[in-house]
Amino acid sequence: MGLHAGRKSHDKPVGSKRLPGVFLVAVLVAAFSAPALADRQVIKMTIDDVKRSALVFSPSNPGDAKLALVFVFHGRGDDSGKFARAVKLHKDWKDAVVVYPRGLSIDTRPPMRGWQGRAGQYADRDLKFTDRLLQRLKTMFDVDPQKTYVAGFSNGGHFTFLLLKERTDSFVAFAVIGALQPDFESEKSPRPVIFLFGRSEGTQYQDQWVDTVKALARHNQASGEQTDYEDCCTLLYPKPGGAMMVYGLYNAGHVWPNRGNDRLLRFFTRASSDIRIAGSGKK
Repeated sequence: MGLHAGRKSHDKPVGSKRLPGVFLVAVLVAAFSAPALADRQVIKMTIDDVKRSALVFSPSNPGDAKLALVFVFHGRGDDSGKFARAVKLHKDWKDAVVVYPRGLSIDTRPPMRGWQGRAGQYADRDLKFTDRLLQRLKTMFDVDPQKTYVAGFSNGGHFTFLLLKERTDSFVAFAVIGALQPDFESEKSPRPVIFLFGRSEGTQYQDQWVDTVKALARHNQASGEQTDYEDCCTLLYPKPGGAMMVYGLYNAGHVWPNRGNDRLLRFFTRASSDIRIAGSGKK
C-alpha cells in the first residue's frame, strides 16, 4: 500500500482583507444579537471512591432533532477547561453535546493528569469513567446513538486507541490526533477512523507514524483503493465488512491542528451518513 500523506496539508495560511464599513457593522450587530453558543455545566461523579468530572457544552435551543454527542480527551498534563478553551470544538459544533472529560494523575515524574493506555492499567478507571459518562449523558440529553463520537489528542489519543479496542460499540467513529500506536491490533470490528499527526513533530516519529497508518489500515480492512480526501488527507476505502479510514499530516508540531474541528465534524458526519445508507440498503 503506497502512502502519500506527506503530499498535502490542511494548514494553509488564510489571507485577510479589510471589510467594507457597512458590512463590518452588520457583522458586529449579528454577533452581539446572536444567542449563546451553548450551555456549560460540569458533571461530577464518584467511581470506586474516586471523584471524576467532565466539562459539558450543550445547545441552548436543541429543538426536536436528536443530538450528536462528542467526547474529546485532552493530552498529558492538560485540563478539561484549558483544553476546551484551546480546542473550541463546542463553538464550531453548536448543535452537538461536546464533552471534555478531566483526567487523573498518571505515572510520570512529576505526576501529571492523563489517561490509561492499556486495558487493566489503573484498574480501568478511565474506561469505567467513560462508561458512566455515556450513561449519564444519555439520560440528560436526547442523543442519537448513530451520532456518538470520540476524539483524543496526544495522551488522550492513546486512550482513544484503547477505546477503539475496548469500547468499539460505544462510538460510531474515532479520531486520533498527535498520538502513535504502530503495534495497534484488535479483534473487534472495524470502525471509521481519522488519524492526524503534526508534520513538525520530529523526524524520529516518521517511521512510527507510517507504521501506525499501516496498522489502522489493516484493522479497518483497507482494500488498497485510495483517494485524496478534501484538501488535507488520504481516504482508504475498505473491503466489504471493513470501515473507511482517513489519515494525513498537518503543518504544525504537537498541537491541535488548524481547521482540525472542521475535519472532525465532516468526517464524523460522513461516518454516520454511511451507516444510515448501509442500514437502508442503498448504495
